[in-house]
Amino acid sequence: MSESEQTITLVRTPDELQSGTPFSTTSQISYVSNGHTLVIGDAETALDAALKLKAQGATVVCRDSSVTGIEKQLTDSGIAVFTVPQLVLTGHLGAYKAIAVDANKDIDLGVSVYLESGSFDLVLDMSETPLLSAALKPFGYLHVPDPADLDEAVASLGELVGEFDKPRYFDYKRDICAHSRSKLDGCNRCVDVCTTSAIRSDGEGIVVDPFLCQGCGSCATVCPSGAMSYAFPRVADAIHRTRELTSEADTLLLHTESQQAAVDEAKLATNTVPLLVEEVSAFGLDYWLSLLAGHVGRIVLLHDGDTQDANHRALVEQSELLHALLSGLGINETVLHIVPSTQLATLDDLPAPSDVLMSLPAATFAAPGDKRQTIRMALDHLSNVLKPATENCALPSTAPFGHINVDTAACTLCMACVSTCPAKALLDGQDTPALRMVEANCLQCGLCAAACPESAITLESRYTWDSVEARRIETLHDETPFHCISCHTAFTTSRMIETMTSKLAGHWMFTDDKAIRRLKMCGDCRVKDMFEDDAGGIAVHKDN
Repeated sequence: MSESEQTITLVRTPDELQSGTPFSTTSQISYVSNGHTLVIGDAETALDAALKLKAQGATVVCRDSSVTGIEKQLTDSGIAVFTVPQLVLTGHLGAYKAIAVDANKDIDLGVSVYLESGSFDLVLDMSETPLLSAALKPFGYLHVPDPADLDEAVASLGELVGEFDKPRYFDYKRDICAHSRSKLDGCNRCVDVCTTSAIRSDGEGIVVDPFLCQGCGSCATVCPSGAMSYAFPRVADAIHRTRELTSEADTLLLHTESQQAAVDEAKLATNTVPLLVEEVSAFGLDYWLSLLAGHVGRIVLLHDGDTQDANHRALVEQSELLHALLSGLGINETVLHIVPSTQLATLDDLPAPSDVLMSLPAATFAAPGDKRQTIRMALDHLSNVLKPATENCALPSTAPFGHINVDTAACTLCMACVSTCPAKALLDGQDTPALRMVEANCLQCGLCAAACPESAITLESRYTWDSVEARRIETLHDETPFHCISCHTAFTTSRMIETMTSKLAGHWMFTDDKAIRRLKMCGDCRVKDMFEDDAGGIAVHKDN
C-alpha cells in the first residue's frame, strides 16, 4: 500500500476474524480529525496542494535553513505560509504538533494559526526526505515527494476526516519487564523492533504510545518475559481457535486481510487451513509450539516484508529459535516457512509436513495466557514423547532461555545481580551467603552481568528439558559467613572482608587499627563504635 492510499482499519468483531470461539475483548483507541492539514514543501508545490485542501483547512510551512528567523505571510486566498529554518513534528492523526525553531525562539504553528485544538489533524509532507523517520508512518501523515501523486494524496486526506476507532493492540506488565533495572540497560528488543516509533524507554520500563501503535505485534513476539503481549486477539484465544480449525489439517497458513485475494485465488490442498489474522508477526514461539504440539506438521507464514523490514527480521529470528529447540528434540526438518504472498503458488515445493509431529498425540493443555508457561507446556508435551538425547540443548544467543555461569574465584557475593534480576531467576541465600538460581525463570536479559562489579557472570543460552530440574533452586556459589567481631551476627563473607581489607590497606582513612577493626563489624556495631569513640573524645576535651 502506498502512503497516499493510507486507510484506517476499523475494529472488527471476532466473527469477522473467522472465529467461532468467543474472544477476550480489548479497549479501543479513538481519533478525531477535523481535516486541517499541514502541508510541508517548497512554496510553489506546497501552496498548490494547500489550495486543493482549502475546504478542509490547510497551512503551509517551508523549511529553509538559510533564513535567520521565522517568517509568516497570509496569501490572498487566506492560507498561512510559514518559512522556518527548522521544523519539529510529533503526534498522530488529529493531534500533530508542529514547532518552528530558530536561534531565538520556538513557535507552535498550530497555536499561531488559531486552531482550536492547537494541533494539526493531518500532514502532507512533500519534502524529498520525510520529516518523520519511523519506518511505518502514523495515520494521517502522508509523504508524497512527487507532485504527480498530489491529486491521489488529496483524495486520501479527504477520507481522513471524522472519528475513527482502532483496537488497543497490546498489554504491558511493567513488573516483569526486563528493559532496565538500577539505571542499567537490559532487554531492548521491543524498542528496536517497533516500526512506528511507538515504544520508548521510560526509566525501569518502557512506555507505548497507543495512538502510534499500528498493531504489528512484533514487540510481543520478541519479548522474552511476556511483559508485552498481543491483545487483539490474545494468544490464548488464538491457540484455542486454531486448534478447532486445524483438527483435520496438517498445514496451517497464516495471512492478513491484504493477502486475502491471493489466498482466495490459490489452489490450496484440502489439508491446508488458511487462517486470517490481524498481523502475522504478532504470533510467535508460544503460538507456533502449541500448534505443532497439537499434530499440525507445518506452519506457513505469508509475509511480504524484506530483509530490511524489522517485522520480517523478528520472524526470522524467532523461527531460528523454534528450529533450534526442535533440533534438540531430534526434529531437524524445517517446519515453519516464511513466504511472500507472490510465491503462494509454490507451497507445493516446500518440504512436506513433519511426519514425526503428525504422528504425535495432540496436546490438550489449555493455554494459560502466560507466554513462558505456554512455551514450557508445549515443550513438555513434545519432550515427554520424543525423549531428547541430552538434558539440555544449546540455543542462539538471542534466546530468552538459559543459565548463568559464575566465576566463583571472582564473585564476592555482593548480590548486585540478585537485586537487578527482573524475573526472580537469581536468589540470595537468605540466612547464608550464597547465590542461587532458578533456570526456568532466566530471561538471558544480561542485567545480572551488567550489574556484577567483578565481571564474574557469563550467560549461556540453552533450554533444559526437564521442567522439574529447570525449576530447581540451584546453588551457584556459597561461602563461609563472616561474623561481626562485636555482636557475632553474620553479615558478609570472609572473602569480602579479605578483599576490602586488601583494597583499603593503603588508604589514608584506614591507616589505624580502629578503622580496620570497624570493617569487621556489621553496620549497626560500626555506627555504635564510631559514636562511642566520638563521645570519648569530647569527654576528654571537656576535662581539659
